[in-house]
Amino acid sequence: MTLSTILLLPQLIIGSYTSKGNPGIEVFTWDTQTGIATKSYSLTVPQASYQAISGEYLFSVSEEGDGKASVSSFHLRNGKYEAINTEFSLKGDHPCHLSYREKSKTIYTANYTGGSVSVFQTANGKLKPLAQYIAYQGSSVNKDRQTSAHAHMVSLSPDQNTLFVTDLGSDKIYVHAILADGQLAESRQEIALTPGNGPRHIRFNAKGDRAYLLNELSSDVDVFSVAGTQLNKIQSIPADTSAAKVKGSADIHLSQNGKWLLASNRISSNQVVVFKIEADGRLKRVFHQNVAKIPRNFTFDPSGKFVLVASQEEDRVQVFSFDDATGSMQDLHQDILVKSPVSLLIR
Repeated sequence: MTLSTILLLPQLIIGSYTSKGNPGIEVFTWDTQTGIATKSYSLTVPQASYQAISGEYLFSVSEEGDGKASVSSFHLRNGKYEAINTEFSLKGDHPCHLSYREKSKTIYTANYTGGSVSVFQTANGKLKPLAQYIAYQGSSVNKDRQTSAHAHMVSLSPDQNTLFVTDLGSDKIYVHAILADGQLAESRQEIALTPGNGPRHIRFNAKGDRAYLLNELSSDVDVFSVAGTQLNKIQSIPADTSAAKVKGSADIHLSQNGKWLLASNRISSNQVVVFKIEADGRLKRVFHQNVAKIPRNFTFDPSGKFVLVASQEEDRVQVFSFDDATGSMQDLHQDILVKSPVSLLIR
């Protein structure tokens, strides 16, 4: 394979927890024909648990506490990311998710322990100091996990005019209008969910008329019809059908063609579950694939032919083929070895 061919291949960006001495972000070339990843280089980012990309810029959280929580930015030059700068999220301890808004070049982070959202503006990829910090208050029925607010995801509406924040701790979704400069309206709508469910990740379909919420503690997927900022639940279906009392679903994605929805389960079972999306947006469970321990994150590759699953506990990313006709998966035994992988992104 020539250098010019390598530079044309997509890049697979794997973020990881760094307690095992690993660098945090490892970058691979990704072959969409064979599903083979080849290591390129690394970036040193502590506790790099989630990343986002905008054009030639890469952003990553550092999921730390005690005033060390931060966001870092990188610029792609000659096929390689180079550090631009880092800004601290101050009281926003343990940021576990971030989103980038193209309209205003703004970064939002969901701070799990802080139970809050931090807002950063950018210029040419460079992060400006913290622009806004919004903390939430609340609790729910699970006395082990829901004694305070735990913001888990910041999700932009398809038109990028609204930010939806899932709060695992209070069983709520907070809905903020986004102002012209990218900051959030302080007033917000609050959508109350089933007590004890623990909302984690939410995804919208391409049309923006359906939303799919994965609940970590109940391991249910809630399906909503979407009208503006209103979410109306039309279905709730289990992602984890085991009899375990303690469950822990992790991630949820729609296929690029909108035919399939996948969710990962960890703790009580280690699986990726495949749902067919029916014409009305409701889900039908069709397949489950056993995977390595603690599948915190997974992703489709750009071709839609492969699903990559990050096993946090077994220090590897598994590569599966995906059959778009049936929704079935098959392990290709082409594991990518990375310590504590928890985030996957292909550009």
